[in-house]
Amino acid sequence: MLTKMWLKANATYSRYVDNEKGAQALEWVALGLVVLAVMGAIASGVGDNTSIGRTIVSKLEEMINKIGGGGS
Repeated sequence: MLTKMWLKANATYSRYVDNEKGAQALEWVALGLVVLAVMGAIASGVGDNTSIGRTIVSKLEEMINKIGGGGS
């Protein structure tokens, strides 16, 4: 009887621990939220034409130029 209870409890535990259904979707949602937060920070900094906004824009331009092989 104790063995049956142990096996049933172990199977139930394993089912919940091994269930990774939806984990990848949750990771994509979290990544999307991070991207939105960064974009919001950039937009608020650029919109006010503050020094942080200019710095962010210039760094992004540098990165894009390095990727594209161009320069300005």
